[in-house]
Amino acid sequence: MSTANKTRMLVLGGYLGAGKTTLAVNLARYLKKKHNKFVSIIMNDQGNVLVDTEYSRNAGFNTNDITGGCFCTNFDKFILSARTLVSSHNPDVIIAEPIGTSTNVMSSVIAPMKLLHPDEFSISPFVVVVDCVRALSILSEKNQKNVDTVSIIPTHQIRDAEVIILTKTDLVSKDTISEIRVAIEKIISGIRIIETSSMDLRNIDDIVNIILSDEISTKTPSGEKNSGFVFEKAKLGWYSGTFNITPSENVDMYSLETELMKRLAMEYDCKSIVHVKVLIESPEAVAKMSLVQETMQVDDVYGSRYIKTPGRLILNARVISPPKRLKETITALINSVVSRYSLEFTKVEEECFTPKPESPTHFFFE
Repeated sequence: MSTANKTRMLVLGGYLGAGKTTLAVNLARYLKKKHNKFVSIIMNDQGNVLVDTEYSRNAGFNTNDITGGCFCTNFDKFILSARTLVSSHNPDVIIAEPIGTSTNVMSSVIAPMKLLHPDEFSISPFVVVVDCVRALSILSEKNQKNVDTVSIIPTHQIRDAEVIILTKTDLVSKDTISEIRVAIEKIISGIRIIETSSMDLRNIDDIVNIILSDEISTKTPSGEKNSGFVFEKAKLGWYSGTFNITPSENVDMYSLETELMKRLAMEYDCKSIVHVKVLIESPEAVAKMSLVQETMQVDDVYGSRYIKTPGRLILNARVISPPKRLKETITALINSVVSRYSLEFTKVEEECFTPKPESPTHFFFE
């Protein structure tokens, strides 16, 4: 089968909170608007209900998700999901976003796709997203490591990459970006690095050009079995909750989400807050906010900032915390915060756990 008949696939890796989903949606919008290309998205998470999936769908893109573990442990489901998108929507491009704690994506996802499904997908160079706000605190050799430090997984993800995308560059100085480049160069020499920002979409054409090119992933996988991966993942409490909400009068979604984020930030040290996302949606309005360490931002607002009709609230939190404490903390603060607003609030589902070690379906490396 010729390259023209294959579906282009971009695998967008990177650590929790790096900005992968925002970048994926921005790329999808840009490809549609500027190049008339249709994009579908596959999300991935340990939990069952994903803020990012709903965010992507609300942005207007056909989106599937693989839950309950990494693409690598659900490889057949991942391929089936991609095939379903192709048969149902015939996208020009599929953007696949692995879980932020995924390791060995090259050897357990990209290499198996290339070897087992060469006639179906054209796999672009593997892109790993790096958050400029946190990069030096994770990668700098000067920083002391302790029981709450997470650095092995992000470092390995960079080592696995073929292209590095530096996000949130508008939030740091040029000197900081230069230091980040030096730190990355020490991990993987000669890697292609592109700087961008969701605020001004700087250099997005450079990323899009890779997607639209015939360039394919050529890196030889070097699978790494490291007990440190399991240790770092075991530090995280992984919370997902979905709640139905029925306002009795207009409720300010921005105010409600901001208060939830601020209250959670008060409960934990900022370095323990790896990534928290909250989404409120109703037929007439959607608002999504995120919190990474001490940085809180509005990711998107559709329609009014006020919810007037029944909808739902989805909260995903990845925090360095025992799951029991995390669940109790979030349950208490949600009940406390929501009681201040004029709405009925009903839990639909809730889970909190520590992710199990990954067992890849395939593991190809040299």
